Amino acid sequence: MRYALFAGWLAAFVLGCSGSPAATAPAPPTAPARASDSAAPLPEKITVSYSTLSGSQVAVYLAAEQGLFAKYGLTAEVMYIASGTTALQSLLAGDVQFSTGAGYEPAAAYVAGAPVRILLGLINTFPNLFLVDPEITAPEQLRGKPIGVSRLGGQPHVAARLALRHWGLDPDTDVQYLQLGGVPEILAGMQSGAVVGGVFTPPTNLRAQQAGYRVLADLGQLGIPYQSTVIVGLQPYVETHPEVTRRFLQAILEGIKLYLTDDAAARAALAKYTRTDDPALLDETIAYYRRIVERRPYPTLAGLQTVLDEVASHDPRARAVRPEDLVNTEPLAELERSGFLAALYGEAR
Repeated sequence: MRYALFAGWLAAFVLGCSGSPAATAPAPPTAPARASDSAAPLPEKITVSYSTLSGSQVAVYLAAEQGLFAKYGLTAEVMYIASGTTALQSLLAGDVQFSTGAGYEPAAAYVAGAPVRILLGLINTFPNLFLVDPEITAPEQLRGKPIGVSRLGGQPHVAARLALRHWGLDPDTDVQYLQLGGVPEILAGMQSGAVVGGVFTPPTNLRAQQAGYRVLADLGQLGIPYQSTVIVGLQPYVETHPEVTRRFLQAILEGIKLYLTDDAAARAALAKYTRTDDPALLDETIAYYRRIVERRPYPTLAGLQTVLDEVASHDPRARAVRPEDLVNTEPLAELERSGFLAALYGEAR
């Protein structure tokens, strides 16, 4: 029922979106552009959203902090929107041009009729750990218990549902979901006793483990193909603003390269945006994501099929959608053909 309400709300929004989204938390300011090494500026300003305070978003953080948007001639505002669902509202309303989040929300929006396209697949597996109260030692002990999620349809919710189904539990009836707003709030909910567990990403999972909570499973080890972190845009915008899209992708791709190769820059950006000053947490988070972030960030079609199957559990229209329908990788492919990716990593074409 709750899932149906989510789908109905999203369909209604797609058919008649207008106005501004709900208020969002303030974002750290974009770093000033470096005067040298910059492309000719474009007149358009873009807004880029990110929806979680975790290592999965560091390419966006670095593009802002290292002046990469300005380097490629873009004036960009980077905005934190705590829910992927709310971020999709902003994208559909035109308040945001590119959004970083989980694969589920754009798939649900596409099925509901929105011209959303996935441009990059930053992480093509589960970067999640299911943490629970220490007295819970087996998945079946979750039966009848409240689980914390950010929002229905958000990454922690979808990941929890897939894990529960993998364990032979019914994700619709065997647990209750409590919407708490974000991943740090899930930890706060566990500490207050409101929920017994939830799905986390680094560095918040590390804080939870330090607080004594048990890792019930590393979801990336369950063998479930899944499209996790994506960057999306609206197809009409991408088609009418090809140069903006190309330069935006260049900034993100260079942000990925810095994440993979520049310890100091990655640590500083992650510390600022996740408000973490523990060196061990930062280093472990960076090491974790370096193992799974995509250097050639094409989305995974098998992972998108898993997402569509989950959408189809409450919206049968998803069964008629192919994973290929959700993506537009031509701008990325053009950059690869041009030699941009090879040049970033000092490789011969």
